Amino acid sequence: MAIEKMEFVSVTAARDKLDTVLEKCCRSGCFQIESAISSNAGGGERALQLLNDKNPYDVPFKGLSSIAIELDIQLRETNFDCCELESGADFAGFCDSLEEQLAEASAEKQSALDLISQRRAALIQITHLHGLNEQFDRIFNCRHVHVRVGKLPLESHRKLEYYDQNFFFVPFERDRNYCWGMYFCPKNDKEIVDDIFTSLYFEQVHIPDFVRGNTEEAFKLLEAEIAEEEKLAEAADRELKDFARVHEQEIQRAFSKLCHKRAVFELRRKVGVLRDKVFIKGFIPKKQHKEFEKLFEGCPEVSLTFMPPDADSSCTPPTVLKNTFLTRPYSMLVEMYGLPDYTGYNPTAFVALTYTLMFGIMFGDLGQGFIIFLLGLIIGKKVHKNFGGMMTRCGVSSMIFGTVYGSVFGYEDLLDPVFEGIGIDLLPLHPFRNTSFILLTAVGLGVALILISMILNIVIGFREGDIEKAVFSNNGIAGLVFYGSIAAGVAATMLFDVKIMSAPFVIMLIVIPAVCIFCKVPFAAVVKYKEFRLSDEEEHMTVGNFIVENFFEMFEYVLSYVSNTMSFLRVGGFVLSHAGMMLVVSTLMNMVGSGARPFVLVIGNAFVMVMEGMIVAIQIIRLEFYEIFSRFYSGNGKPFEPVKAGFSTEIE
Repeated sequence: MAIEKMEFVSVTAARDKLDTVLEKCCRSGCFQIESAISSNAGGGERALQLLNDKNPYDVPFKGLSSIAIELDIQLRETNFDCCELESGADFAGFCDSLEEQLAEASAEKQSALDLISQRRAALIQITHLHGLNEQFDRIFNCRHVHVRVGKLPLESHRKLEYYDQNFFFVPFERDRNYCWGMYFCPKNDKEIVDDIFTSLYFEQVHIPDFVRGNTEEAFKLLEAEIAEEEKLAEAADRELKDFARVHEQEIQRAFSKLCHKRAVFELRRKVGVLRDKVFIKGFIPKKQHKEFEKLFEGCPEVSLTFMPPDADSSCTPPTVLKNTFLTRPYSMLVEMYGLPDYTGYNPTAFVALTYTLMFGIMFGDLGQGFIIFLLGLIIGKKVHKNFGGMMTRCGVSSMIFGTVYGSVFGYEDLLDPVFEGIGIDLLPLHPFRNTSFILLTAVGLGVALILISMILNIVIGFREGDIEKAVFSNNGIAGLVFYGSIAAGVAATMLFDVKIMSAPFVIMLIVIPAVCIFCKVPFAAVVKYKEFRLSDEEEHMTVGNFIVENFFEMFEYVLSYVSNTMSFLRVGGFVLSHAGMMLVVSTLMNMVGSGARPFVLVIGNAFVMVMEGMIVAIQIIRLEFYEIFSRFYSGNGKPFEPVKAGFSTEIE
């Protein structure tokens, strides 16, 4: 699989045509804009200045958003072809007109809500003062008496009798923690008495001035005022809803166009200007060259220049993965790790093959695989196309290996008569009867995938001209020979009793590659002495430091070879795990009556599919990223993000 070919595009236009050019770039859906001025620009490019005008659509955007919230209108993207508003001033005038029409009803509603809030707060304040039969205004207007209303902790209330001061406390109501009431004292003693009650954790309740009468009268008066204000608020709310119903479509169209205009204007921050000319640069897919060029036909003031993607060293070409129908869903895994460079290697096909293969091996069941296949079709159409596509392909792989294992919804002997009928003695491959074979095959698969990953790294290294990476690294030719020779020697000795680990074999295929890996930096410098550049750290490294550092690095490489290979044992382990879990389901079925067996079968299979399916999927991703990708892949590419004037309600 390859990477989509890109073209670098330079657009030059008259300044008064800037909005038109940006509109066409957004409409194309294939243009990724780059900053017209790079940080390392030369003297000629320094003459350009980036446009940094204040966006005139920001203020009306916030205003129209606030109006929509006030009218309870859920903003959504709407066709705005019939909307005649254009400039920022037009949209600002539209907002002012709406606010002017809404002002009276909004003010009435807000005033009523404020009064309701105040009255309800007052009700809460006097809730615990039942039994106060005196008028509030008379109590608080006493000339010579200081009064405070509030609550006192019960423990503090019991301590009042120990104070020999000129005050008294009148309780009204008690709960589990507090005693509600008021205290009286001469105004001349109020500082002393207030300090006493403060030390006793007295919490004052403020009674608003508009509370009149005694407690019962105040309750009735406040409830009546609340009811009256609620009617006024409801009337104002109905008026606002009627207004929203009449003007909603107009507001939706205006807001959609405003979003579009605002987003287009924001693109100006990447546009260069020189006198009466503007300069825009970016990338388009090469296959859309003619479509993009056609957009500017009939625009003599606009000049397009198409160049190779590396024409401007300050701009990194974006990466678009080019995949076939079979491999396209797996691009989400590659993008999760990181896109390759524009000139790099697209590993999607390799991921598709290895992921599908390992899923089928680890989750082999003909019946369950068919269910996964059907679920993938549904999810692909209704929820997520790529995720559903992965499920369908993994379901097919599961069905294939389920047939090899002879497993159908956990029934391990169901396909035995079929294989006997067609004369295949080797199948089905029952996991519990072939445990050693399955585990050894899993390790062999791991060795093969690691070797393939090294070969890919070698090819990529030569393509990039990196001799150290391609030849002398632990994943280069030296690493390939070293690891492959040890793997071949161990397999021949342990499995086939063939003694190939002779002295010449060890020296030529193990020791010499190990020395190459150990001395990869000086060897690479010798091979490419003119172009090779040492880092500052390597230039100042002593011989002793070099030996110590590379010894531990070599030890880490050997350890990684072993651990990465052993990691693939989990492939065989999950084959046995799946068979074991289905054996548990079968045992449970035999423990219940015949009527309950179908339910146990369905629930057991569903449980295994969900739990083990998720674990297997995650474990394969781990194998892909840590044991395979880490050997050859560098996901530091730049995603392709064509400009668009998208719809958004977020206020920055």
